[in-house]
Amino acid sequence: MLIDLGIKVNWLARTGWMQLGIPSSMAETVSQHTFLALLTAVDLMKELKKRGKIFNENKVLNMVLIHDLAEGIIGDIPPWTSSRVRKRDLEEEALLSSGVPVEMINVWREYKEGASIEAKISKLADLMSTWRMAIHYKEIGFSVDDIMRSTEKISLKLAKELGLGIKNENYR
Repeated sequence: MLIDLGIKVNWLARTGWMQLGIPSSMAETVSQHTFLALLTAVDLMKELKKRGKIFNENKVLNMVLIHDLAEGIIGDIPPWTSSRVRKRDLEEEALLSSGVPVEMINVWREYKEGASIEAKISKLADLMSTWRMAIHYKEIGFSVDDIMRSTEKISLKLAKELGLGIKNENYR
């Protein structure tokens, strides 16, 4: 059941923060990240609607809700392992074996493909919530510049693709 996976991600600290020296007791959990990403998605959708963009709001929220749910089974595998582990395959197998409804798995697949406007909005919300959390950690004295730089770069690219204003004129 979905709630069982939700319980598991409630207590799963995000690996990237701990790798940067943030103690597990202070590290954002996967479910905290998902909650912040959902709030970010709501703000993004409001802005995109003002700009005349058409998209399926329910699909965006479902994408954000499920985007990291498989981590309740496989753990939070950091990006640097991608040359050794096929994370997407592991995530899909975990979702399939845990009883997640097929329609939700299809939404997750669309998110992972990243081509639809809904997937781009969801990914931007994911990145922006990570970036905002990095700002918080930086403000309290942790060195998180690597995550800030990487999330900012991808966020700016997605924001441009979605037609959101970019204030940084140096971005290409």
